[in-house]
Amino acid sequence: MSTPNQKNSLNRSLFAALSVDTLLEKAVRQTGLTDFGGDAFLEPLGVLLESLREEAGLSALGAFIMSQTMLRLLTNRLLIEKAFADDPSMDDTPIERPLYVLGFPRTGTTFLHNLLACDPNARWLHLWEGLYPAPSPRSLVDDPRIEQVEKWVAAFEKAAPRLPIAHKLEPRGPEECFWLMEHTFADLIFELRAYVPGYAKWLTAHEADVDIYRYYRRQLQMLGTHCRGRHWVLKAPRHLPGLAGLLAVFPDARIVQTHRDPAAVLPSLCSLCEILHSAVSDKVDKHAIGAHWSERLKWNLQKAREIRAGARPEQFFDVRYEDLVATPIATVARIYDYHGYEYTSRFEANMRSWLTGNRQHKHGVHRYTLEEYGIDVEQCHS
Repeated sequence: MSTPNQKNSLNRSLFAALSVDTLLEKAVRQTGLTDFGGDAFLEPLGVLLESLREEAGLSALGAFIMSQTMLRLLTNRLLIEKAFADDPSMDDTPIERPLYVLGFPRTGTTFLHNLLACDPNARWLHLWEGLYPAPSPRSLVDDPRIEQVEKWVAAFEKAAPRLPIAHKLEPRGPEECFWLMEHTFADLIFELRAYVPGYAKWLTAHEADVDIYRYYRRQLQMLGTHCRGRHWVLKAPRHLPGLAGLLAVFPDARIVQTHRDPAAVLPSLCSLCEILHSAVSDKVDKHAIGAHWSERLKWNLQKAREIRAGARPEQFFDVRYEDLVATPIATVARIYDYHGYEYTSRFEANMRSWLTGNRQHKHGVHRYTLEEYGIDVEQCHS
């Protein structure tokens, strides 16, 4: 049995691992590479690590999980630069008229994204590609990273056993852009994973930075060099506050924005956040989570409205959650008609098959209330 002094020593060593210099050195040593692709990522990485050390209340396991996450992202950056050095032509890979699903978490974005991914002409981000994007994949069905991510998911779900009820991770399935965006260390996924208010404050001032979206685009080019569809189908809630950056880097993007009553969105989002926080901390404050995401979603909506007001209206198509759930196939057909993508019989058959095999609550019922997170209905609509 370890003594208190031994435990404190262990904790100090784990938290020491959450330093910029230590992580950079480990990534270089692990890969034998030195080019991280510029140094713009260093500022958000430093802010994030400080928040994780000082504010997140990480457990020893949580500190280990977070240090391994940062190491994965840094080694990926090194491997991405090597991939481009080996094949500079990847810089010329086109990304034309990508279709984006934008909306708050829990507004049907995952449901809609899965339906859109049924289009055989579409290209979408697989979870295994997001976790380990480099080198450029040659096949989307036969890649050694798939088995690696299957093991990763199994291990992560042991740390967060309630996660599949709220959001099931499928190694071969379509996933959110944050798995690419997080390589910039400037994404709200880190707010979901841990209590980092200092980092969140920094992030709200930088989410639409063009450099972030340029690096994200570069990863899409790499992934699409050998495995390309007619158009990408992508989604992430961070694109709401980041909309200015998205439109600057993808000026021909077509966008679907989902909408749902905030009183239904907030407690579900808070519950997902609580599940993830519980994997890295023994002290999870539900009311703090509620307060944070109440303000965060208001900010996200405000920024999106500001940018949409000055954008070309024909780029946007709005979908109500209730309509999507009631008539999913008809809703997708309207989206394709509005944005001018080819809607095929095979696409529709694929959607019907997917709906049959993916009934709601397939992995259990996600239960939550406003009250447990200290939120009232008036607060949701203010």
